[in-house]
Amino acid sequence: MAFTPANALEESLLRAASEDAARPEFYRRLLNSNLTVLGSFGETMSIETVSNEQGNFHPIFTVPERMKEFMAVDLPHFAIAARTLFEATSGAQFVINPGSGMGKILSADEIAWCLQAFPSTSIIVAKPKIYPIKLVKALCILFTSRMLIRAAHLVYVAREGVDQEAHPMIGLEADGDVPRLAQEIFVAAEAALPGTPIEVVYIDPQSELDPFQKHMLSVPPFYQRALSTQ
Repeated sequence: MAFTPANALEESLLRAASEDAARPEFYRRLLNSNLTVLGSFGETMSIETVSNEQGNFHPIFTVPERMKEFMAVDLPHFAIAARTLFEATSGAQFVINPGSGMGKILSADEIAWCLQAFPSTSIIVAKPKIYPIKLVKALCILFTSRMLIRAAHLVYVAREGVDQEAHPMIGLEADGDVPRLAQEIFVAAEAALPGTPIEVVYIDPQSELDPFQKHMLSVPPFYQRALSTQ
């Protein structure tokens, strides 16, 4: 089956399959990408498992469309940052894009090495070339019916040595269940800006903030929950 890369992560996966020198780039991109995972993510995370002669694996996908190559039915799934997923599932094994023309098994040892070899990268804050009005409008419509969200801030970021272009990051001040809210944001963002990477982070003004979180809070919110008049 011919494999046509759909994004930069898949391009690096394709190169890494035939070029040893391209593997570091693939691992860096993988850890800083959002993945689609079969399962559910609310107060707890539940992930589907597949088995073969090599063991048990959690299927993950570089783009949602790859799921259709794996199974015809639409099962529950969610989006999550790869680094967050791997750090929360220590000892688990994964298979990337099963059923596609280009997949890869990630063993537990390989993931552990990857997390150690490629720590979190520096984040560079940038100004957007064009302010994402469609994205902001779509999120404001979503947030008006999500009373958990107190405020939302928008910055553009690029991860040093990983991203060629900056992408939106949404900072949420919310009262709970941020993972579920993040999934809804990913869906709304994909409809407004198809193919654009989006990151969602939680900001608690009452806790100790790092310099980046302080910067996000200094950016005027594009959405703020109206105070009750009762």
